[in-house]
Amino acid sequence: MAPTASKDPVQKRIEAISAGIWLLLCITGYVFLGPHFASGVLVGGVVCMINYQWLYRHAKAAVTLTARQGKSFMAKRYFLRLAATGIVLYLLIAVAKVNIIGLLLGLSVIVLGIMSYACFTYIFAGGD
Repeated sequence: MAPTASKDPVQKRIEAISAGIWLLLCITGYVFLGPHFASGVLVGGVVCMINYQWLYRHAKAAVTLTARQGKSFMAKRYFLRLAATGIVLYLLIAVAKVNIIGLLLGLSVIVLGIMSYACFTYIFAGGD
């Protein structure tokens, strides 16, 4: 069994920044907007992080395949992830009645992490 390759340092930093932003949003949301809003951010962040890790695993598996197989593999997994995420979000909104604005904010933590990392790299590290 081959040893598993560790994640790219940039990806690790983005995940750490995203987790920090998520924690900050949860705490700030709880303090200023209440527990209902903060729980929406918390749940949205969980869905976002799981979806991101699922995408990482699929992409990692796809690069070992031929181009044609990888394309088909990723397309199938994309629709599977999209359907699963849609079902989970529907249940969270319709059944669990989570705060929608908090949920959307939580779902954005990876995007906020990527943007924060890119801005930091561009401004402070000279674009390297």
